[in-house]
Amino acid sequence: MVMIPFFVNASQVVPNCETYPKHQTALTMMVFYHHWVKYFGDSDLKIKHALEEVMVTWGTEKKKLKGVYNLKGKKIKDATIIGLTQTASVIWVWEGYGHKISGSSLIHELVHISLRTLNGRGDFDHEGPRCDGWTSEHTEMIIEAKEVLRSFDI
Repeated sequence: MVMIPFFVNASQVVPNCETYPKHQTALTMMVFYHHWVKYFGDSDLKIKHALEEVMVTWGTEKKKLKGVYNLKGKKIKDATIIGLTQTASVIWVWEGYGHKISGSSLIHELVHISLRTLNGRGDFDHEGPRCDGWTSEHTEMIIEAKEVLRSFDI
């Protein structure tokens, strides 16, 4: 387990030393927070405090899961997933395409953490009709944040 700088108690569990140096994860979380504030605000600092408690576990293999929802809210019977919010502060993330954080679901999972912080649930069906919280703006924010990470080659 490695502590993530600038985020008080945030940490990551890495399978090896090459999987995301802590400064790359910290920069990713800063980019996420900047975009969150730009899109949704954080006047009470709830999201900032939630990020300070996050633990990211990086995985080397994708996982199989039953009964999850895609981005549009459609239930998938048997899915291969690349990220999972496990608790209010713990997320699992596959290491990403091209071994880049921008190719992983880290930003996506941080949206789930943030929504859970605000609403008490992470909105499992994303833009679907079963839960409210996740909107097309959240999806747009993820795309924009990942583009910033790509510009840093992260």
